[in-house]
Amino acid sequence: MLLATLMLTAACSKENPRPNGQEETTPGEDDGEEGNGRYLVLYCSRTGNTEQMAQTIQSTLDCDMIVVEPEVPYEEDYNSMLERAQEELDAIGLGNYPAITTSVESFEEYDIVFIGYPIWYGHIATPMQTFLHNHADLLAWKHIALFASSGSSGISTSERDAATLVPDAVFEESLLLTSSTLGNMAARIPQWLEELGVE
Repeated sequence: MLLATLMLTAACSKENPRPNGQEETTPGEDDGEEGNGRYLVLYCSRTGNTEQMAQTIQSTLDCDMIVVEPEVPYEEDYNSMLERAQEELDAIGLGNYPAITTSVESFEEYDIVFIGYPIWYGHIATPMQTFLHNHADLLAWKHIALFASSGSSGISTSERDAATLVPDAVFEESLLLTSSTLGNMAARIPQWLEELGVE
């Protein structure tokens, strides 16, 4: 009798490792289905650093990827590009968003949307700001993981940009790689995905 009771107790503890009998889940898991759900990588990039981050995430997860493109390409000259970026940021402050050519009809099939951008003057690059502004309703209640590249700027201001543009989204831990840490991308991105509970 004692042995049977111990075996029954052990079996129950394995079936219900969480209080109230709920199993622990991580973002991207579908209850009762195999796999970790589906993911989408959205990014904009000018110099290629954010693009490289996006490609690393996409190849690691084997998921969909979309690039956000401005309607008018940016100048090759760095100073001209900076001048235009500042003008666009000022315009956004007045509610005028620069035109882009990218749109998505639905995010329903994705469990996490990875959104990547370079940081311009501390803020999300303007094409991605336009995208988030245009798709705020569709991204409501979606899980979003931000990733960004910068010379040396932090990510906190751009995180606030995202929270303002898509106030009803659920934001996961962000990832920033600066010029001094881009060389660690191959190790840092898989580590970040693991921290998010994404395999």
